Amino acid sequence: MDVFLSSQPATEIDADAVVVPVHEDAPAPDWAAKALASARFTGEAGTDLLVPGLADRPVLFIGLGPVADSTPDTLRRAAARAVRRLAAFPRVALGLAAGHPDGVAAAAAVAEGAVLGNYRYDGLRPPKPVVASVTVTGPAAAEQAVRTAAITAEAVNWARDLGNTPAGRLTPAVLAERAAAGALEHGLEVRVLAEEELRAGGYGGILGVGGGSGNPPRLIEVRYAGTNGRTVGLVGKGITFDAGGLGIKSGHGMAEMRYDMCGGATVLATAIAAARLGLPTGVVAVVPAAENLPSGTAYKPGDVLEHRGGKTSEITDTDAEGRVVMADALAHVVELGPEAVIDVATLTYAVMYALGDEITGVLGSDPSLVASVVAAGAECGEPMWELPLFRGYFKNIESTVATVRNDGGSEHADAIHAALFLEEFTGGLPWAHLDIAGTGFQTEGGDLHPAGATGVAIRTLLRLLANH
Repeated sequence: MDVFLSSQPATEIDADAVVVPVHEDAPAPDWAAKALASARFTGEAGTDLLVPGLADRPVLFIGLGPVADSTPDTLRRAAARAVRRLAAFPRVALGLAAGHPDGVAAAAAVAEGAVLGNYRYDGLRPPKPVVASVTVTGPAAAEQAVRTAAITAEAVNWARDLGNTPAGRLTPAVLAERAAAGALEHGLEVRVLAEEELRAGGYGGILGVGGGSGNPPRLIEVRYAGTNGRTVGLVGKGITFDAGGLGIKSGHGMAEMRYDMCGGATVLATAIAAARLGLPTGVVAVVPAAENLPSGTAYKPGDVLEHRGGKTSEITDTDAEGRVVMADALAHVVELGPEAVIDVATLTYAVMYALGDEITGVLGSDPSLVASVVAAGAECGEPMWELPLFRGYFKNIESTVATVRNDGGSEHADAIHAALFLEEFTGGLPWAHLDIAGTGFQTEGGDLHPAGATGVAIRTLLRLLANH
């Protein structure tokens, strides 16, 4: 989708359809008052009214509720709903930011929402119509903010494509190829470790989890240098299909396990977008990619795996594989010398029990970093909530034969158990962990996304990088 900015009123822009906001407590435009009164459209939040032929073209009125409730997030969501409603119209003028006191932030939110809402994954079906271009109304000063918003949303949609691709078409090797293609297109450095290099480098966690599959694992490293000499390490879980290993899931539990690499897609997309935006702080994104399948060569309960850097883990649950591959990737990124590390993973069912499917759980060793992540999420409409990294529970993952055990014995507090396991491999660096098991993939669509991969946390991470 092409995104343009115009200071003209939406009704004066050359477009195939126009979107106009209506507030419950503000007068309607004179030219629209009769049509709105006839339809008894009051501007209640979440409602809309499509009137064909008004102002010489279809006009979609979007209800935004009271003027005071017109926040960037409500505008973002309204824009997303609008472009879905107008998918049959190639060019759409979005007047949703008109009259907003912060025209720059409002225009950026509308642009971001439009690109996010226009996303479709058609797979092998004939493609459905989508809007080809939008023109957002706003002040000329919003040009850079609108560009940033569009690039950010494009990164989210790129990650969504990866998360929605069937696992048979996105093996670890293919994920590495897609990552390299996206990164090299925008001038990033790429390094991919294949099976022999993983073995030589002591990446026993990735090799152990990937050992049951005929599609060998990979470690993907994408680096954006930045301009200020500072680097943040991002690690994303890249399990391209999770059958549970020998602790095999039910058929129903397996059906959507292509999404178990959404954390990896998130950090790759963030690194690429950071380069496109020219953010000052550098990013190194590391993704351990593997398939967790049962076979005669699969890793077994009771195995002890040696990770990059020499620490070991006792395997008591082969379906707790995410933390096992992440251990190698965290140890790898620590060696690259970032000043902080953030990891993103579809890691535990426990976080879903605690926070549902709209709030991402955040745990970490550095209170300031965790607070910054949560604040960045709030700024861009991605709710996050800090869970306690309660070290009293470490006793549940202590092992008599290894550095740590990969299972806490029950699903009680497993989001904390998993985070405590990961912390062992962070080298004492400031670290935050985002558990997106509930928010990374959803079976029903929302305002900003259709059903499937959501691309969650990319907007948060880019806002965090821009803020710091």
